[in-house]
Amino acid sequence: MFFSILFPAAEHHRAQRQIAPPECFKDLNLDQIFAPILKEKKEFELESFFYTPLQDPDIINYRQEVMRELEDDELRTLFTEFSKRVYDLGRYMDNIRCLLNSKDSWKNNYLSRGQMLDCAERYCRTVSGLSERLSRLTLSSSGLRGFAEYLSAYCASEDYRELCSQVEQLRKELSRVEYCMLIKNGTISIRKYEGQADHSKQILATFEKFRQGNVKEYRQELPEEPHAAHVEAAVLDMVAKFYKDIFAALNSFCSKFFNFDNETILRFSREIQFYLSWLDYIRPFREDGLPFNFPTLSDTGENLFVLEGYDLALAAILEEKPVTNDFVLNAPERIIVVTGPNQSGKTTFARFFGQIHYLASLGLCVPGREATLHLFDNILTHFEREEDLSTLKGKLQDDLERLHKLLSKATSRSIIIINEVFSSTTLSDALSLSKNMMDEVSALGAPTVLVTFLDELASYGPETVSMMSTVKEEDPAQRTYKIIRKPPDGLAYAIHIAGKYGLTYDQLSRRLNK
Repeated sequence: MFFSILFPAAEHHRAQRQIAPPECFKDLNLDQIFAPILKEKKEFELESFFYTPLQDPDIINYRQEVMRELEDDELRTLFTEFSKRVYDLGRYMDNIRCLLNSKDSWKNNYLSRGQMLDCAERYCRTVSGLSERLSRLTLSSSGLRGFAEYLSAYCASEDYRELCSQVEQLRKELSRVEYCMLIKNGTISIRKYEGQADHSKQILATFEKFRQGNVKEYRQELPEEPHAAHVEAAVLDMVAKFYKDIFAALNSFCSKFFNFDNETILRFSREIQFYLSWLDYIRPFREDGLPFNFPTLSDTGENLFVLEGYDLALAAILEEKPVTNDFVLNAPERIIVVTGPNQSGKTTFARFFGQIHYLASLGLCVPGREATLHLFDNILTHFEREEDLSTLKGKLQDDLERLHKLLSKATSRSIIIINEVFSSTTLSDALSLSKNMMDEVSALGAPTVLVTFLDELASYGPETVSMMSTVKEEDPAQRTYKIIRKPPDGLAYAIHIAGKYGLTYDQLSRRLNK
């Protein structure tokens, strides 16, 4: 039995989800990726779905199947329209139910009952319309196929058919309600219609002889929401006295079908936005030629790779396509040590490594042409923090305490990303502390990215892979932002940057001696 488009089983759906972003969000710039999505889809309250990474490959595969199928433009448009209509109806009905539960006649009146009938009519039309269109499609994903089968069975059920029948019957009966309203001196009086002349028709007939071709339409369509609800409600109370049977039928309908909207369908209308919002977000990147793929997930963390991956948060703010990078980890390789000149994409590479794993854990398509990624239990990050003078701690102490906390949480199934640690101490101390850190990380066996200025760490052991950010051969001051698999070259590129801006010792001396 279908329950959720995000989870293949009800017990998965009922598992606790996070309502706050994970600790790694800011370091990996995931907050920048999800912020526009959550803002755009604020009404659907999708935060917990994006804040809760999954560890069950069956759920991830379930989501990947659904998202693959929703890449079809026609199908995506169909569910986008359905989701918006049904979700809005559900929220509107919650308000109406509050009114009808009220003991205050100011709220609980025939106007509210009529609004409920309108909602029920739109609900039936929308649900039946989608079921009919889905019946003509061949769906491949178990999630969408399960929902289509559920919807078909629901529309064929006796309760739903009775709902639709009652709505249609009530509409016919209410269409027979006719009355006259006299407004005079601020007072409204109602009487039953008894064949009185329709003055609007008489007026149109009188002026028909002056019509000269098509004219501009000045009439305005009135909104459905009443501007003076208390007046309309009072008028309906008076009208009901002339049509007691019809309004009694309306009362009976509202009592019988008080909760007519189906919980599973309402849940689907919200949850499908998880997929739709992501596909909407990545559409501009795809149009610019950037690749996305559905990665394979590995429980063991062995033989991981990404081809043409990139930092999605960076891609969102660049005016040109970002530089893509690859990585490969074949057992026993577990640790990528990234070295190279400053401002050359090392930190961006580390962020992209974490981003792509997190996005994959949600069942989303991820940046890159192809990938096999680690199914992790936690992403643990250590990025540089601005020194907080109020704690009376030095930067080195802060680094050590944070690193100790990180390693105490880590397991062999974690992902560890450490960016430029121990940069505040001497080279010898930094090297000694870093080797102790490498001992701990190696013992864990968790996939790790370490960005460092210490070339010695790049050849730490068989589990270590050395990658280096590169520069243009003809001009070492220019960065390529390509991170390639190679041993560190031991060169200091600061002199090239200084020379580019005329800040070397010789350049400064010549200018100062003039």
